[in-house]
Amino acid sequence: MARASISLVSVQKPTANTPVLQRRNKFTSSIDQQITKIANFRDGKRISKENFWIEPSGTIFFALRYGRQPLELERGKSSLKASGTGNAAWDDLVEQLEQIKLLAIAGGLDEALSQAANAVRTNFKAKDKKAGKGS
Repeated sequence: MARASISLVSVQKPTANTPVLQRRNKFTSSIDQQITKIANFRDGKRISKENFWIEPSGTIFFALRYGRQPLELERGKSSLKASGTGNAAWDDLVEQLEQIKLLAIAGGLDEALSQAANAVRTNFKAKDKKAGKGS
């Protein structure tokens, strides 16, 4: 075994996840689940709660979401559109999702994820007030 390829460091794993890391982890996990669903769909297996759909023209779209909340990466835009047709379109969609996942891991979606999380929180507070549970 070549010792030069081993990189040992003295560091402790953080014990607490920050809300930012929790949102990133939740979102990237959901992307992984959707990529698995795409693979299952392509293999002809039944799936449910998928975030993608196919228009009658054959165009494939994917709704980016944080929980049930649309995740807008640009104002008013929260869906991906796959390029190409057939298998090439599915491959393109998976590639786009991998890029979105890498962007999220690097922190590039933190603001959008935070806004979506705040919208979810606001919806819960509104429901609580409506039900008479609020102050």
